[in-house]
Amino acid sequence: MKNLILILLLIFISSCNSNADKKLKYKWLAGKWQRLDDKPGNTTFEKWNITIDGKYIGHGYTLRDLDTVFKERLVIKPKSKLANNNNDPWVLQVIGVNESPTIFEIKESTDYSFTAVNLENEFPTHINYAIVNDSLKAQVYNDEMSIYFTFIKL
Repeated sequence: MKNLILILLLIFISSCNSNADKKLKYKWLAGKWQRLDDKPGNTTFEKWNITIDGKYIGHGYTLRDLDTVFKERLVIKPKSKLANNNNDPWVLQVIGVNESPTIFEIKESTDYSFTAVNLENEFPTHINYAIVNDSLKAQVYNDEMSIYFTFIKL
C-alpha cells in the first residue's frame, strides 16, 4: 500500500512539473534584447516578461536620438483561456502597429523557436523568432518580402 501511495504521489508531482513547463514554453524570450543590425542612428529594443498566468508580454521600440520613432506591444498567450495542455494553440498578438490588434496563430514551435502566421494580414503574414547561439533572430515576411532582425541579450 505504501508503494502505491508513493507511486501516485510521484505521478502527481511529475504532472504538476509538466504543466508548469508547458506554461513556460517560450521562456527563452524573457529579458531585454537590443538589435544589432539597425539602421544608422536607430537603436531598437525588445523586452519580454513572463506573467504569473503564463503569458509573455513584449514591448518593442526604436529610438532615434532620444525620440521614440516606433513602438509595439506583443503578447504570446494560449488562444483559449481554458488552455491546459501543450496541444492547445497559442497566438502572438501585435498591438500598436495597426488600428486594432493583429493576431497571428503559432503554427510551428520548437524548444527555441516559433513561427506565427496570419495569411489575412498584408505584411507580414509570418513572424518567426528563434534563438541561434546567443542571439535572438527574428524574421517578418510574406511571399514578396522579408525583413531580418538580430538581437543580443542585455
